[in-house]
Amino acid sequence: SGRGRIESFTINFQPWLPDMQVPFVFASIELQEQQNLRIASMVVNTNPEDVAIGQTVEVIFEQHEDVWLPLFQPAG
Repeated sequence: SGRGRIESFTINFQPWLPDMQVPFVFASIELQEQQNLRIASMVVNTNPEDVAIGQTVEVIFEQHEDVWLPLFQPAG
């Protein structure tokens, strides 16, 4: 389904790479398809202050050369 729920998260103010935008949200997301099946990813397209545990999110994909990264954004 591409949907999940935020289990935990952190708001990061230190960039991991020189060109990385801060702050950014890194989260553990429990996928809708199976309880306790989680993926670690970034939550994008939202204000970091609006992210909350239990929030429903949906996957989007960001391409970097020949790699597609699964990122999550608020559902809706």
